[in-house]
Amino acid sequence: MAIAMEETVNPMQFTQVFKVTPEMIDDNHHFNNVWSVKWIQDIAIAHSDSVGGTQLMKSVGAGWMIHVQHIEYKNQAFLDDEIRGTTWVAAYGRVASLRKCRFERISDGKVIFESETQWVLVDLNRGRPMAITDEMKKLYVEGV
Repeated sequence: MAIAMEETVNPMQFTQVFKVTPEMIDDNHHFNNVWSVKWIQDIAIAHSDSVGGTQLMKSVGAGWMIHVQHIEYKNQAFLDDEIRGTTWVAAYGRVASLRKCRFERISDGKVIFESETQWVLVDLNRGRPMAITDEMKKLYVEGV
């Protein structure tokens, strides 16, 4: 089910560096896809923490839950690769946001994978979607 969204103007980007470690290598001798999902979540949380979004969300008894996620794998990553992740909130709806991520190998700039995740803001006491406030949106936009 699609949720109507409005594109974010001047989204604030957040960058974090990750490293491929031995436990992330699978039987095919490359970075296992399971870690991609973890990195997408980790960078989203770190971005939210850095702008005060996590604190604000907790103060109103809310949490983000994934509604839809798409990951496109473009190149393989290998042991000891350093990967730069970049994320931003690309669009907002009444109860959902669209967060995009790009992960690229630092040594050669090759994109390893990109993602689009639709997160729904949920009232944790009621277990129901809740409206995203303007105060929350402004945390992720440059120059507001």
